[in-house]
Amino acid sequence: MFSQGIRYDFKKEVVLITGAARGIGEAASHEFAQSNARLVLVDIDQNNLDSLKNELASTMDEKDILLIKTDISNPKDVMTMTQEAIGYFGRIDVLFNNAGINKRIPLLEVTFEDWRRIMSVNLDGMFLVAQAVGREMIKKKRGKIVNTASMSGFIVNENLNDGIYCTTKAAIVMLTKALAVEWAEFNVQVNAIAPGYTKTPLVKKLIEDPKVHQELLDRTPMHRLAEPHEIAKAVLYLASSDTTYLTGHTLKIEGGYTIW
Repeated sequence: MFSQGIRYDFKKEVVLITGAARGIGEAASHEFAQSNARLVLVDIDQNNLDSLKNELASTMDEKDILLIKTDISNPKDVMTMTQEAIGYFGRIDVLFNNAGINKRIPLLEVTFEDWRRIMSVNLDGMFLVAQAVGREMIKKKRGKIVNTASMSGFIVNENLNDGIYCTTKAAIVMLTKALAVEWAEFNVQVNAIAPGYTKTPLVKKLIEDPKVHQELLDRTPMHRLAEPHEIAKAVLYLASSDTTYLTGHTLKIEGGYTIW
């Protein structure tokens, strides 16, 4: 179920979303669809992309939805994705740079292959997509980029062996600042969200352990996990015309988890 609160109007702006087929990306896809955007939905999972398009087609014109299966860790894939989006819509106004993965392993047991796989998606892919889409935005002298970092970019997740993931998310916080500085003169604002524990498929699997679930609730002042649409709403805010003087900022949306 998706929220019915503040409603933005993106007036047929073109929004590209990576990691669109699940979790926060899926919720953002629905929110942007309900806000009159045209969508480029990017994911590595074609089946889930197809299902998402079928859901969205009940609320928007199918010609305003472009699906692109992409491995964002592959530079050629990212270039092809960007060219296809520009070829179809002519421009990209908003990038929700969201795709990411995790694999929970104690750092002493991490192989170089483990390290590179998570880095290649969470950090390399984030940069590759931002750079490719950013070039197109700079040509138009306008654009909004929202990167998905995490509260895990500010803390180490206790007892969860998330060392690689936390490292990538901390890097995204700094990457967001660096991009914001370099692209400010081109009227491209770059910000990030830092969600806390959210009811996405990965977190739902984590909280199947009642003890872990209770520990997360106990550590969160609001004593609950976020719903994906709550995070998506923040993405729309950062992508909207309400934030024309906001750049380089990472917005924590974590129910107070990092207050302690």
